[in-house]
Amino acid sequence: MVIESLSVHPCFKTLDPESCRVLDRQCTWLKTPAGAWVIGQADDDRDVYFVIMGRLRVALQGARQDLAFTELEAGSFFGELGALEDGPGSLSAFAADDSTLAKMPSAVFVQTMFNHRPLGEAVVATLVVRNRAMTRKVAEAAHIYGNHLPSVGPTPGRPGQSRLDVRADVRHIGTNHRRARQWS
Repeated sequence: MVIESLSVHPCFKTLDPESCRVLDRQCTWLKTPAGAWVIGQADDDRDVYFVIMGRLRVALQGARQDLAFTELEAGSFFGELGALEDGPGSLSAFAADDSTLAKMPSAVFVQTMFNHRPLGEAVVATLVVRNRAMTRKVAEAAHIYGNHLPSVGPTPGRPGQSRLDVRADVRHIGTNHRRARQWS
C-alpha cells in the first residue's frame, strides 16, 4: 500500500482536501528501505520530514560510534528546528523499518505552521516535550554528579556592571547555534 498524501498524518487531518493536495505536490516523497539513512549530518538540509508509514531512529553520528536518541513512528515529524532557525539540522535519521516520508521545504513548513493551527500546535507541543525531557536529564545529571554543574548567575564586576560566571563550554552553547541544536 503506497500512501503519498499528508491527509493521513495527524497534523493535517483537519486540512481541507484541496489544501492538502497543494501541500502534497510541494513535498518530495521518500520511500526508504529498512537500514537506509534518510538524512545524515553532512547534509545541508533545512526541510521537515513527516513520517507517513514506518519507523525511524534519530541519531547523532560520531567519530567512534553513532548515538541513537529516539525512535519516530508514523505520525511523527522531525527537522522543524532547522526550518525554524533557517539552519541545517544536526541529527541523522535512518529507517528502522521500510518507511514513507514526506519531505516538506522549510519555507512551506513555516508558512503552513502559522496558517494551519493543528500543525502549529503539534510543533509547540513537540518542543515542550523535548524541553521537559532535556530539563529532566539535566536534573538527573546534577543529582548523579553531586550538584557539581557550573554555576550560572551574576557575579560582582566593576561598579555598575555584572557578569556571568559560566564555563567556556556552557557559554559556547549560547553562541554556537549548530552545537546547541545537537543537544536538543
